[in-house]
Amino acid sequence: MNQVAIEGHVRYVQSLLPAAMERRVLFADGSRRTRSVQYLDGHRMRYRAPRLPRIDGATTRRGFDGIWRRFVKARPDAPLLLYFAGHGSPSPQRNLDNNVFDLWGGGALSVRDLAARMKELPDDTPVVLVMAQCFSGAFANLLFEGGRPDGDLVERDVVGFFAATRDRPASGCTPEINEADYSDFSSFFFAALSGVDRLGRRVHGADFDRNRFVGMDEAYAYALLHQATSDVPVATSDVFLRRFVRKPDHETMATPYSRVLSWARPAERAALEGLSDMLGLRGEHRLRVAYDLEFGAGAGKRDVEDVISAHRLRFIRLAKSVVLARALRQSGDRARIERFERLRAAEARNPLVEARAASVARQAMRRRAAR
Repeated sequence: MNQVAIEGHVRYVQSLLPAAMERRVLFADGSRRTRSVQYLDGHRMRYRAPRLPRIDGATTRRGFDGIWRRFVKARPDAPLLLYFAGHGSPSPQRNLDNNVFDLWGGGALSVRDLAARMKELPDDTPVVLVMAQCFSGAFANLLFEGGRPDGDLVERDVVGFFAATRDRPASGCTPEINEADYSDFSSFFFAALSGVDRLGRRVHGADFDRNRFVGMDEAYAYALLHQATSDVPVATSDVFLRRFVRKPDHETMATPYSRVLSWARPAERAALEGLSDMLGLRGEHRLRVAYDLEFGAGAGKRDVEDVISAHRLRFIRLAKSVVLARALRQSGDRARIERFERLRAAEARNPLVEARAASVARQAMRRRAAR
């Protein structure tokens, strides 16, 4: 089940990193000779060897731990970007807060496994996670000690953007070879963040606040708006708000739409307006209308493959986050408000731009040292 699209996702993200940026790539069994990539040839399923520019090891527990130990030892205070492209599963113990990333050969890396490894990093090492697998939203719990949703907030800056909530599958794992047809979350996210899509075309329209800089929060909103699949993505700030702001859904969904727009940041406003237009929502009560269509008495059982339902959920969840953020700011809890704003500021960074700037600075230092 190691589809060619997964290989394509890894190749695309590698291509966006500055040449001098240190990186490690784990893929399948780590071998360039094994026919480990599944692809569709007409109507026949075939397998071939990987065609990645770099493979550093196997996507196994041993391979991951080996790379991790070397990173911690060699670059303890370097910023860390973790990108996961592959398959994910609900926790074998049916605890959706501790879902797993599927490893090669049948192993798994759970939320709490990754939390334990991240604890080995210095507290001031910032970590960005982008996860494209099914049920990946559970990994937003890395905000909390031990990866437990009821744990204390970790000290480090941890931000994450995930293709799906903890209870839903995600798109993007296909044996189809035509990359023009790929519509997974991380492709839209990184296209907006870098300004170049996986086919090399320029991407415009993600600079929602028009400051000539696209942050991860804007890239996330761009994906919410443009990804035409049944994915329902989630960000760490969404999980933070739902943990610390208690407000019943019936109160949240009774908020007039004009107020929600007035409280929303430019990226949130653009996504809300775009999703609202797609769904045909109108008027001040559109939050309640959308919520009743999705969860009301006559809604019936939800189909996780229903694209319209997924877009409705994106609209509901985004509107709820805007309302909860407003409620937090009005709570008077200064410490929690400051921590939330710190999280939002970290989500607004662009690690690709920062990596390019760091690479240019290092090259300049080398040139000065050589004179």
